[in-house]
Amino acid sequence: MSFNVVLTLEPSKENIDWAFSQINSCVGTSYIVVKVRSSLILLSVENPYKFWFEMKKCLYGKDTPLHRIIPVDAVVEPILEKVAEKAWELAQLRIPEGASYRVTLHGKLFTVDEKGRLVKIHSMDAVKYIAENIRRKVNLDNPDWVVYIRTVNVKRWQVVTVVSVAKSIVFKNIRVGEPVDPL
Repeated sequence: MSFNVVLTLEPSKENIDWAFSQINSCVGTSYIVVKVRSSLILLSVENPYKFWFEMKKCLYGKDTPLHRIIPVDAVVEPILEKVAEKAWELAQLRIPEGASYRVTLHGKLFTVDEKGRLVKIHSMDAVKYIAENIRRKVNLDNPDWVVYIRTVNVKRWQVVTVVSVAKSIVFKNIRVGEPVDPL
């Protein structure tokens, strides 16, 4: 199951149909539907940031059931150390020197204890662990960039974590702000 865009929307069958109608009119049908749930759509597209930008331009100033369109840089297991390693790598590549950032976590992450069991990590501890190796200025109120981490249920008993690093506008509601370059 490979996807690189997460869309969140108002739950209902009608809103899912409306969202797909808007996707098709904005970017055509050059995507693969990976999963659809009442308030979540997972897609595979050629370039997730171009997809976000085209959707943002197309939907600017219009009504839409979509809340967020999240381009995905990496999909990893919800293990804190694996997520942090990928977040550090992406932040180092993307966030310019002198720019500010914040870590946003939606969902739970785990660590493996000495007996090999999964242990849930408190969200604040996970955010602190991830942020400690990113050598940029932290700004929780108005960051230039966001290290975005979200857990996604892809099957009944399978959870993955998506990691993305982009300008903060990318992770706001799709109706907020003018279309700008996401990277």
